[in-house]
Amino acid sequence: MKIIGTNFMGHDSAVFFIDTKAKEIFAMSTERVTRIKHDSKDPGPILEKYRFEDVDHVCQGYGAFDEKVRTDLGAERVAALIQKKAYCDLLQPKYIKDLFPSAKEKYLAYLKSFLNNPLKTLEDLDRVKPDFRRRFLEAHKNESDRKVLEDYMKEVFGEHGIVPKSFEFYDHHLCHAAGAYHFSPFAYRQKCLSVTLDGWGDGCFGKAFLFDGDRFELVGTSPIRQVDHEGIDIDPSHDLTSIGILYGNFTVALGLRRYSDEGKVEALAAFGKKDEAMYDALMEATKITPEGMDYDPAAIKPYYDMAYLKKKAEELGQENFAATIQEYLEDAVVAYMTKLAEKFPDIDTLCFSGGVAANIIMNLAVYERTKFKNLYIFPPMGDEGVAVGAALLKALEEGEDIGWVNEYYMPYFGNALSKEEVESALEIFSDRVRQEYVGDVWPEMAAESIAQKKIVAIVHGRMEFGPRALGNRSILANPTDPAIKDRINLTVKRRPKYQPFCPSILEEERERLFESSFPHKHMAIGFRVKEEYRDKIPSAIHVDGTARPQFVEEADNPAYYRLLKKVKERTGFGVVINTSFNLHGRTIVHTAEDAFLDFIDCNIDELYIEGYRITRR
Repeated sequence: MKIIGTNFMGHDSAVFFIDTKAKEIFAMSTERVTRIKHDSKDPGPILEKYRFEDVDHVCQGYGAFDEKVRTDLGAERVAALIQKKAYCDLLQPKYIKDLFPSAKEKYLAYLKSFLNNPLKTLEDLDRVKPDFRRRFLEAHKNESDRKVLEDYMKEVFGEHGIVPKSFEFYDHHLCHAAGAYHFSPFAYRQKCLSVTLDGWGDGCFGKAFLFDGDRFELVGTSPIRQVDHEGIDIDPSHDLTSIGILYGNFTVALGLRRYSDEGKVEALAAFGKKDEAMYDALMEATKITPEGMDYDPAAIKPYYDMAYLKKKAEELGQENFAATIQEYLEDAVVAYMTKLAEKFPDIDTLCFSGGVAANIIMNLAVYERTKFKNLYIFPPMGDEGVAVGAALLKALEEGEDIGWVNEYYMPYFGNALSKEEVESALEIFSDRVRQEYVGDVWPEMAAESIAQKKIVAIVHGRMEFGPRALGNRSILANPTDPAIKDRINLTVKRRPKYQPFCPSILEEERERLFESSFPHKHMAIGFRVKEEYRDKIPSAIHVDGTARPQFVEEADNPAYYRLLKKVKERTGFGVVINTSFNLHGRTIVHTAEDAFLDFIDCNIDELYIEGYRITRR
């Protein structure tokens, strides 16, 4: 059976394709094709780029059409999708910054669009008018929300030759939880709690499920509630009680972007100390029981007032402001997990997903301070991950065997570059780069350059699904060089100096270098580096003494393992800095042209791409 799961709307839209008979998987986020970070358009660009044949079912990772507080599936969301698509078709943005043009830039983009396709441009201009949503809703007022959305999905998928037997809709948090459980090493082996926390979806910002093989039971719910707007400067699109929205409010108050820059808040927090009064107020507004997390909307209201939060950030200093929300997050989630542990004393396995699960220091707190030592954080933990769960839930409904999916424990689910694609890009950029085909010895050559303190990018095999680069679309460097972190931040990634870089590390080095840890492979949790090694690999360690590692064994990624072994031979440590191959504000490179463009646009010394060694002219 062939099933497409999708996060069809909202940030991090994505497609997950599974062929249960052939035991094949393909997955990709829309942002990788468009290069617009956290793209919220429908996944049409993926469907245009890749062909999916004989699809039986298409399944969406949201399901509550009748949600009273805030529906994620209404006709109004479809109207917004259509408007966003029209706006992007007019602007043709290359990166996220291009979505915010000056008046002159917008005029020139619209003019270019009109000259290329007048009729399409006039249609798109009509759709971006302020009254389009009102007109759309009026035209569809006698149709159910489900029909409006399903008709639009049929249109999008049908444009690309996909006409499934059915379109299905599943609970958002169940999709998060099911994907995490079935890809975990615990699936079909033992009972397991699968917990979700995020901004919101289908009326909740979190749920807890007890999984046992194909069976699952809802055991906890964290509901959203409306925050009163009166007297405060509130973002009306994020006026719901939620631990994810709350953290996002602090992110915005620091002048950063919601759904994108929360990791910067986490990094900045290590330089500060919490404000006791604000921390206490946050904790008092939070209700934690074994049945879930909840908020008193009146008590939490000040922390939805953006004017107040910006003032507090200025008063406390950015570092202390960030430290306050970070420590609150850690302690609130640990308290919740502790309550769950007491409710289920015989279970010590935990799967964790949802956007909040991207917080690595919070995950470390759960590992260190609760009984859940058997911990699995789903690599595509954000909303791209609901596409996975939606497809798997449908497969289970149809009686299909999915017990094999966790054999794909490394999320290399995306595209691989063909020799022809690489050679075509080489021809395009021939006046700006030099090439040398080195074949299968590229891992050792790259390792030698890293040992010589060069910054190296690598592209090989299938692209990662989820936010982390895990050795197939990566920028690598030597962590023993104390200056390399600032060099990458300032001249390569071009991002704030306080952001740390994370290491890929040979599994055989784990117990040597870290205090308490487990064989984690996905850079989704931090561990504490032993004191005696903190000055040996300084550029891989944050100011708090933690690192977010990917522990690598040969079976995970043979070529990458060879690279690390050679680095160890040359430097004494099987460790490299590994950051995603992209400039700040761009997404991980998807095509060979993306790779060459990002290589040329920043100060990377060498690029190794499918056996070719690339340098600048």
